Amino acid sequence: MYFESIEALLNMSGHGVYVWSSVAVTLAAMLWLVSAPLLNHRALLKEVNRDIQRQQDRELAIKATVPKDNHKESH
Repeated sequence: MYFESIEALLNMSGHGVYVWSSVAVTLAAMLWLVSAPLLNHRALLKEVNRDIQRQQDRELAIKATVPKDNHKESH
């Protein structure tokens, strides 16, 4: 093994703070790059479902206001 102990691995001859903070920032960025599109996709699906429901409600309201005898012709 390159390092003699876990403490030496974490310390890395005084450079451990920089190395491990870089690892943490990189992992955080990678996690964000995976999770952000998933969250945006979920929000977009909810918005589309709301739009579909709103359109269906409008169509039902229009059907309710149109008289049923509107198409009768008088002879």
